[in-house]
Amino acid sequence: MTSEVLRYEAAERLRRALVEEAYDEAQGALAEYRCHIDAALAAHPAGAPPPLELAQEAGELMQWALCVVHVTRARGRDQLEQVSAVLRYLSAAPHVRTWKVDG
Repeated sequence: MTSEVLRYEAAERLRRALVEEAYDEAQGALAEYRCHIDAALAAHPAGAPPPLELAQEAGELMQWALCVVHVTRARGRDQLEQVSAVLRYLSAAPHVRTWKVDG
């Protein structure tokens, strides 16, 4: 496979991991994607103009990843607030002991 195909597959693994909230896998996919970007930059001729399409691809992927993480974080915060609200209503009233006096 070409390095471009491998880079694309690493980007897809990163996207899939972020959507599935599998952050350990996402971290590995991001490291792999970075290696492919580094290799593409190393193979780029020294005097040639900078590879703008490569920079655009990486920038768009990172922007997308940031948006997904922000959405996931906001959803988690909302769920935590819902659970917190429910727990306030479920907490038991303090136990009051009463005594019955015969006599």
